[in-house]
Amino acid sequence: MRAKNIGKNSFFSIFTQTLIILAGFFSQRVINVRLGTELVGLNGVVSNVIAVFSVTELGLSTAIVFHLYGALAEGAEERIAALMNLYRKAYSAVAGIIALLGFGFLPFVHLFMRENHFELSYVRLIYGLWLVKTILGYLLSYKRSMIIADQKEYVSSLATMAVSIFNYVSVIVIVSFWGNYEWALMASIVFEAVVNLGISLYVDRAYPYLKKWRKTVPARELVTKVFGDVKNLFVTRIAQKLLTCTDNLITSGFINLSIVGFYSNYCMITQSLINVLQALSNALAPTIGNVIVKKDSERDEELLTVFTFGFFYLAAIVFCGVAGMASLFVGRVWLGEEFLLPASVVFFMALNCMLYVMLLPIGVFVSASGMFRIEKKVAMTAALVNLGLSLALVKPFGILGVLAGTLAAYVILFAGKTIGFYRSYLERPALRYLLQMAQYVGLATGEAILCVIITGRICREYSLWRFGFCVLLCVAVPAGINVLLFCKSRRFGSVLRLVKGYLGHAKK
Repeated sequence: MRAKNIGKNSFFSIFTQTLIILAGFFSQRVINVRLGTELVGLNGVVSNVIAVFSVTELGLSTAIVFHLYGALAEGAEERIAALMNLYRKAYSAVAGIIALLGFGFLPFVHLFMRENHFELSYVRLIYGLWLVKTILGYLLSYKRSMIIADQKEYVSSLATMAVSIFNYVSVIVIVSFWGNYEWALMASIVFEAVVNLGISLYVDRAYPYLKKWRKTVPARELVTKVFGDVKNLFVTRIAQKLLTCTDNLITSGFINLSIVGFYSNYCMITQSLINVLQALSNALAPTIGNVIVKKDSERDEELLTVFTFGFFYLAAIVFCGVAGMASLFVGRVWLGEEFLLPASVVFFMALNCMLYVMLLPIGVFVSASGMFRIEKKVAMTAALVNLGLSLALVKPFGILGVLAGTLAAYVILFAGKTIGFYRSYLERPALRYLLQMAQYVGLATGEAILCVIITGRICREYSLWRFGFCVLLCVAVPAGINVLLFCKSRRFGSVLRLVKGYLGHAKK
């Protein structure tokens, strides 16, 4: 039954994500062309501001879902209901705090938006609608965690797909015909609330004991454990928000809102690629966890090396594809020449995208080994460095300075997690692994530069077949070079055997 659910979860996650990505590109094009890039920037800034307030969630969902796993496995209905009751009360409090902070910040939200042409009332309206959407999400969506913990994530995936597709379609239709973005936002709020209520009814019917034990209070020991986990997760959550939500705010506050819009368009490409590879990493995480729990240092290090090499292979292709093809896609296929960013900015974005993908393996191993204290310290250091460097470099270097801050943060994250994992868990020096990573990054950078040169020459005169040929080149160049360089290495053979094994299992 568990294997069947894992298969369903994987299929529906990939399927829904693909549809959401495709619909998102059409929706973003309509907003850019019909309403202008500034609105895209406005959305990016507003969502980041609200995401900062959402740090008050403290990691509650992660902690409670973790405890739900054990309770569901044991069939402890009263404990499950008690956890969900705690969840409901906690999320009601979170929604109240976000409402208080969010509406308190309403008079000042425009201060983060330099050189924008929107009326103040319109900025506040969009911000208010996004805030209402977020608050309702916390009040109505907490029961999704029950079906996720019970290995029925495909139900949540289908609901997410329905909401996302409706949101994108409403934007496409309403903005195309009436040019009114706030109507589309209002429609999405109503539809998302209806879907969340539908999930709530589904959970009530599937787990009737939740109503039976609705007033049950969790044991003090259980509450202590949950909030102990929350305490460990809190600093990491803050660091994640500082790392992911400050770039748009700094760019908007120190440059202008239009640049945020251009940047958001390119981010949609990189984030789509990251989402797919993140899903692959999440799918492999249980296998890593089952192996690492036996604590065989030699085997664990070998597995980390193989896992990292596999993701380097994919990250190099992503780096080459984004660096060589992103501007061609934005300028010639998707939006138009007026939406392009400078080549240097695109290259830095591609480099940061590759580094994020390269971080996935060590991140999985750190989480699987339960080393949350190390992760907490490293994440906060990286977030503060990102914030400090971005603020220092944004005026002299513009958006390149902001991207340099993100680059430095990723380097700190990688070095800190690696050294911490090797010292505290594997109990050996991390130098060899770090040198391998430096080799991978240098090699991928050279491959990306080569792809930029080749695609630039081939696509001086644009045509569809030239574009398709360049896409194939951006895959073939890094894949071919890396096969030639590593085909006789042990890690390449290990990755090849793993891929064959997974393909064989999938056929069965």
